[in-house]
Amino acid sequence: MISLLLLFLACLFFALRVPVSIAMALATLIAFVAAGIPLRVVASQMVFGVDSYALLAVPFFVYAGNVMNVGGITERIFTFARALFGWMTGGLAQVNVAASVIFAGMSGSALADLAGLGAVEMRAMRENGYPAGFSAGITLASCTIGPIVPPSIILVIYALATDTSVGRLFLAGIGAGLVIAACLMVHVYIHVKRTRAEWGRPERFSGARVRLTAREGLPAILAPVVILAALAFGVTTPSELGAVASLYALMVALWYRSMDWAKLWQALTSTVTTTAVIMLLFAVAGAMNFVIARERVAHEAAIWMAEAVTNPVLGILAINLFLVVIGMFLEGPIAILVIAPILIDVVAGYGMDPVTFGVMLSFNVLIGMITPPVGIGLFVGARVAGITPERTLRATMPFLVPLFVGLAIIAFVPAVTLWLPGLVMGP
Repeated sequence: MISLLLLFLACLFFALRVPVSIAMALATLIAFVAAGIPLRVVASQMVFGVDSYALLAVPFFVYAGNVMNVGGITERIFTFARALFGWMTGGLAQVNVAASVIFAGMSGSALADLAGLGAVEMRAMRENGYPAGFSAGITLASCTIGPIVPPSIILVIYALATDTSVGRLFLAGIGAGLVIAACLMVHVYIHVKRTRAEWGRPERFSGARVRLTAREGLPAILAPVVILAALAFGVTTPSELGAVASLYALMVALWYRSMDWAKLWQALTSTVTTTAVIMLLFAVAGAMNFVIARERVAHEAAIWMAEAVTNPVLGILAINLFLVVIGMFLEGPIAILVIAPILIDVVAGYGMDPVTFGVMLSFNVLIGMITPPVGIGLFVGARVAGITPERTLRATMPFLVPLFVGLAIIAFVPAVTLWLPGLVMGP
């Protein structure tokens, strides 16, 4: 009963537009008082919520994404992707997806992808006659790949919330990210072929152009290779990987001579602000999860779901529908911190591996990022595209189809997320 009161109050405060961290904190304090738990426990649980070595990766990943955006690295990634993939039917729309996959190997944030690389992509598409709505829609859809392909801030949050291996989650995200990208590319191909859109005509392929852009952008292009190799070969731990990513991003920006003190300060201040918000959410979620765990909500939910839905396929489908709705109202990190500890026992009853569940849950909340009513991605995308959020929403709706297809593949084909972790790290 106390857990229901806590969740009800949190949702009520969200609806009243109380800042998320404050809403969660107020709901948790009221729940502690209602349960008769000494308030000093709140402080201890908040400290416990951020007492994790793996959390060191978060500010480094955020910093790496900020350095790439202010250091001009995104421009070179897009130019190379255009030379390599522009010949495909759909032209720059296909380049948009491919560039997001490459960029994802350095940044763990969808909003960093959207505000940085997305601005470059939409500007190029606008200059080549692509409709503003279509450009915004494909950019919003492709930016969901960023936090799935490692390094990923959202997967680190899930790992800490459920005590799952960060390394396995990162490796699982590679296969899942490629599946999502393939679904989007097929959708773009079918759309352009069906509508015979003139703006979607492919560009002429030039091997010389590919070699030139590859040579000029080699340091930026190699970033995902360096980061993933460090993880796969055990050179660094997942927590240390954030430091490797940020250091490499800074070195590349200095190599291109595109970094000055003003841009460095901009990247640092943005990193501090973002990290502070994430850490506060972790602290508050630590106290909130204490109340939920005390009442054995996860255990009771697992028993109820097992009795209500015995078929694993229907059970996983029902959980995905639930997560889609949750993602529409709660931002990604919050949804994971609140929902993951409860549902991990439920999906275990259906035979789903926690690594697969982590990727599935993360992608669900990322889809929620581009859907109303919260949908912060819609507002950022609309601002970057220079159109209204309503128009952005209408343009994004068709791209939900390939995203949901990708989600279904991740949920029901375990090999997508488990093959590579098993190959690299063993059973």
